[in-house]
Amino acid sequence: MNEAKHISIKAKYQSIHHAFETHLMAAIAIMILLVSASYPMQSKAQGQTPEVGYICNPPLPYMPFKLDVLFIGNSFSLDTSAALPTILQSLGMYNVSVYVLYKGGCSMKEHYEYFLNDKDVYELWLYDSQGERQLEKKTTIRNVMKREPYDIVVFQQYSLESGNYSSYEPYLAKILQAYKITTISPRTTFAFNQTWAYSSKHKDLSRYGTQTDMWRKICDATKRMKDASGIDVIIPCGTAVQNARSMTAIETKNEWTRDNQHISQYQGRYLLACTFFEAIIAPCFGIDIRGDKSIYGKSKSEQVDESNRKLIQNCAKLAVANNYTVSEFADQPLTNATQSATPKKQPRN
Repeated sequence: MNEAKHISIKAKYQSIHHAFETHLMAAIAIMILLVSASYPMQSKAQGQTPEVGYICNPPLPYMPFKLDVLFIGNSFSLDTSAALPTILQSLGMYNVSVYVLYKGGCSMKEHYEYFLNDKDVYELWLYDSQGERQLEKKTTIRNVMKREPYDIVVFQQYSLESGNYSSYEPYLAKILQAYKITTISPRTTFAFNQTWAYSSKHKDLSRYGTQTDMWRKICDATKRMKDASGIDVIIPCGTAVQNARSMTAIETKNEWTRDNQHISQYQGRYLLACTFFEAIIAPCFGIDIRGDKSIYGKSKSEQVDESNRKLIQNCAKLAVANNYTVSEFADQPLTNATQSATPKKQPRN
């Protein structure tokens, strides 16, 4: 009797165990399907480049003691950074340093080649609350990569090639690898500076069609770069400039450029610095660009002051909110409700 009861209990246990295993396997299968569905398959037919692969891009640092940023770029990187010292000084931010590795007209392919050859063809510039200064007249990309433990590294394509994604790879992937084996930083977030379309008077605009065509192709190339590389922090300078061009409240010469290509000396550079600030610095420190009250520029006709500052800040904020769309709100000034966001000045380190 006891033996029969034991056999019955054992059979019941085996039945329950089998049912549990069946339900567990079914649950695992469902989880795999759900995870697979959340990561769309990549294919060359979709215009992606699986051979480049994804990087695991760390998030932007939060409340760092000091923030060191490196631009690997060209003259458009200098334009993006030029007004930052004024903003940092106004906001009392003494712990942000932006280094720009500069060579005029340099493409990502050329950056890669200069790394291989270790040629001293670059200048190194620093932008912080103390102003702008040249640190090196001749240096190499290798030396600069290992100079500081950078928190953020920003890449950028040569402006004429910015709307041509085929010019990005495989060079961006190779520069990333080169940085990884050269840097002294234990953790770096990678970002990408989306450049702006030329003035409608530029002689090389015909490569793209119209100014709007060039901007759209830059946006498309940036999207493809983001999908292929995993660099998901975008500085949407191109869209910020298009927002500004859509405004009627501010009139500028040469469509926000100084030579049909480079951004205008004061209002344009301030716009780019605001875009950089909103995309990179504001998320790190929780400080709003609307706290800046600086007056920027020597020329009264192109000066940034109380009459236009908020409108320019607005164009930058809208571009960061939507990297690839010209906003209908670009012509509307910011409200006064945000003035309480002005930060307390940080102590000098």
